Amino acid sequence: RRSVLGNLSKKYGSVFTVWLGSKPVVVISGYQAIKDAFVNQGEEFSGRANYPMLMTVSNGYGLLVSSGKSSKDLRRFSLMTLKNFGMGRRSIEERVQEEAKMLVKAISEYGGRLFFLVFFLPLKYIL
Repeated sequence: RRSVLGNLSKKYGSVFTVWLGSKPVVVISGYQAIKDAFVNQGEEFSGRANYPMLMTVSNGYGLLVSSGKSSKDLRRFSLMTLKNFGMGRRSIEERVQEEAKMLVKAISEYGGRLFFLVFFLPLKYIL
């Protein structure tokens, strides 16, 4: 099953524009087009659109709204932090799989009865 954007890319090619309200948005589809955009022309594709509601909610911070130097700093910090936690190493994959198995086991014990998923998540992820 293909998404709406997938159907549009089939019709118009791997790079096309859609309008979100009054703002044009460039859609890039397919591995080669995405690689070309972000690897070979990364500087041109590093900016973010200015959406007033997102700016208000996030105070201008975060991946969705940051651009320029702050965006680069945020990406660099995020990658460094993920690597420190073991991203790319087998150990983090094993930990994630172990946590996922424990979560699936805990949910299956409810046997189809109603429950609140938030009871299984650490408080720091909820707030």
